[in-house]
Amino acid sequence: MSKVEIKINGKEVELNPFVEEFIKNTVIGMVSTLRGYEKGKIKIEVED
Repeated sequence: MSKVEIKINGKEVELNPFVEEFIKNTVIGMVSTLRGYEKGKIKIEVED
């Protein structure tokens, strides 16, 4: 089972199953086109 975790300033944001699946599929769709992509854990950090 896949797990999507979002933290903002160290606090976890609750995600319902639909949003979790949507984010997972969107991220995998984007990074799977990159050279060097391998299945596994993906970690993305964004600083705003």
